[in-house]
Amino acid sequence: MELIIHFNTLPEGLTLDLVKDDLAGILEDDGWLTGSGANYLELELEDEKVNPKYGILTVKGYLQKAKFAPDTTIELAGTPVGIYE
Repeated sequence: MELIIHFNTLPEGLTLDLVKDDLAGILEDDGWLTGSGANYLELELEDEKVNPKYGILTVKGYLQKAKFAPDTTIELAGTPVGIYE
């Protein structure tokens, strides 16, 4: 399942490369980075036959803990959801 993180700014002290490294570390075998740009990160979560719930919760938890802005969203199947919802 494809998950896209949309953000306007990165939290203070973080760079895009640091966020990529952090996500790669916490997802391990549950997902991987497939693309990125100035204001988005694109991830693939697990095999389509496996429930990606763990990967989604892991990413959302990381974004909250890293203090991403409230307007940051994760997009699943074309539907954006706020990371604090």
